[in-house]
Amino acid sequence: MSEKNSSPEISPKRTQGEIEVSDTKKFMSSPEMNIADPGMVQYNRRVPDTEITRAKINTFVNIKDICTKLNRWLTPQQYAAVVDQRCIKQFLGLSNLGWAGQLFHNIVMRLTDHSSMGDALWFEVGEDLGRFSINEFCLITGMKCVGSTHLPLVESRLITRYFSTVRGVSREHLELHLSNAANLDNDDDAVKLSLLYLTFSIPLSNANSVKIDPKFFALADNIAEFNDFPWGVLSWEATRTAICNSVENRVASKRIPLKKNDKVHYSVAGFPHALLVWAYETLPTIATKFSSKYEHAIPRMLSWTTADNVRFDDVMSAFTEVGEKQNSYDQVVITVMTLLYTSGHNSNDQVVITVMTLSVITVMAN
Repeated sequence: MSEKNSSPEISPKRTQGEIEVSDTKKFMSSPEMNIADPGMVQYNRRVPDTEITRAKINTFVNIKDICTKLNRWLTPQQYAAVVDQRCIKQFLGLSNLGWAGQLFHNIVMRLTDHSSMGDALWFEVGEDLGRFSINEFCLITGMKCVGSTHLPLVESRLITRYFSTVRGVSREHLELHLSNAANLDNDDDAVKLSLLYLTFSIPLSNANSVKIDPKFFALADNIAEFNDFPWGVLSWEATRTAICNSVENRVASKRIPLKKNDKVHYSVAGFPHALLVWAYETLPTIATKFSSKYEHAIPRMLSWTTADNVRFDDVMSAFTEVGEKQNSYDQVVITVMTLLYTSGHNSNDQVVITVMTLSVITVMAN
């Protein structure tokens, strides 16, 4: 076991990875898009603009706090080993991507009725539709978003060794052991428990008390397999569910009269920051007002910063401005991108994903 010392904190490495990208751009007008996908013309908003009210939206993701805790709990050697793991390292460079809850709320309230549109989420801005799917989610986060998430149910050495007296391990239990990392058996176990903690604190965030499937503890015992697991599939599913639930909860709350000055209040699991980055990438007006792009990085989320103090009135005003400028989307750039997912992977462990870039699709009324 490495001895704890007073050496300076190690900042998370911020990396662009080694993702190779090639773009083929094609201009496609709105009528052509309707011909290609006529079903997109028919859609309904669950919450109209007039019913978007003030809300308090919480996220379970606090990257600065998480990194500070791990720096305090782990030795420099242990922390450096955690930061170097390809399944999580891109998230540790997001300390400047703040949580703009009011912006998130205003985006999700523009979700359309997507029951016949598959898993992709479509948001109405003015008379335009923007698509947010696992493809865009992959471009934004850089996570592995293809492959089976099935895991066999096998006994976990980590649970047997450290959590044998616990019925269901949560982030709270992980924090308890990591805060006393000097008592762990070895550096490898400290790294494995830290990877679990980070995974279920950022891309698969949820309340501290939510139990973690024991199959993931067995997976963590093999760090190579843990890195190769398609975490992006699970993170997308959790994020998509959280977005849909946010809208359903708002629709349900309309049936209950609110007192004066009452606010809608909800928390969002998964990785909701991806939707904020999606808005910056697709809506220049929103990006200009609430974010700064300080470099062109891969994955896309590493390119943006966001302030935490975004006001509801400012967001509503910005979306009104976007709607007034909808003619600027008469010609939409559809970019077909082949993304060779090699970030940290060996040459014989590559996943090729074909996706479409973030785009706003103008829907022409019949």
